[in-house]
Amino acid sequence: MPPSRQRAFAVQHLDSRSNRRTRQRPAAWRVLAAAGAVALLASACGLLSSDTTDTTTTTAMDQDMSMDDSNPSIVTAATPTTVAGDAMSGTDEEPEGPSVSTESKLSTAGLGPIQIGHSLEDARTAAGALLIAVPGGTDSCRYYTVQNGPEGVRFLAVNSEIVRVDIDSGPITTISGYGIGSTRSQIVEAFGDRIEDGPGLAAIQYVPVDTPDIDKRVVWEVDEAGAVTSLRSGRLPHIEPRVACTG
Repeated sequence: MPPSRQRAFAVQHLDSRSNRRTRQRPAAWRVLAAAGAVALLASACGLLSSDTTDTTTTTAMDQDMSMDDSNPSIVTAATPTTVAGDAMSGTDEEPEGPSVSTESKLSTAGLGPIQIGHSLEDARTAAGALLIAVPGGTDSCRYYTVQNGPEGVRFLAVNSEIVRVDIDSGPITTISGYGIGSTRSQIVEAFGDRIEDGPGLAAIQYVPVDTPDIDKRVVWEVDEAGAVTSLRSGRLPHIEPRVACTG
């Protein structure tokens, strides 16, 4: 073969190989791109599968909290076990007992947690027990006792407001310790010029000087020997008569 034809053949052969390489490159890139897409798709599926599992678990827990009590192993969060005021509304649960007892102390403010000025509803709440109406009186003026409370204790309500507390018997005393069985001389010695005679002929009374209590009194009824036979606390004018709601 002449040298000129040999050179032409060689050039043609090189061009042919170059064209084949050029055609093969896009095919290789397509394979790699497809492989990458498959990998990304698999990864995304894995993430979606994990998210679905977590969501399902959370939803199941939320449902458990709202199930009814037909399954004893499930606690129903939406159903309260205690209702405020059950003891006051006559449910089957036993109340703890009244908060007024023989240990309660009388003062110008009231007796224990029941205060002068309380409404009947507030007094019931403070007592932790029902207030039982005493026979006699009217809707506008009536005595009440605390259910299962101490003997000899009555609360006077005028127009549904507590205005007075009477201690007719028992060991309850004032905060200073003066009650039934104490003597007139002991009380006068303890309080000095804050003690005045009255109301009536057989009583002495403590007269406050503090502005919030200026219309309140503590009264001790005494016998001929000067011994206390009863005591009461309340607001003027309701504190004055020996027995209220009689007129």
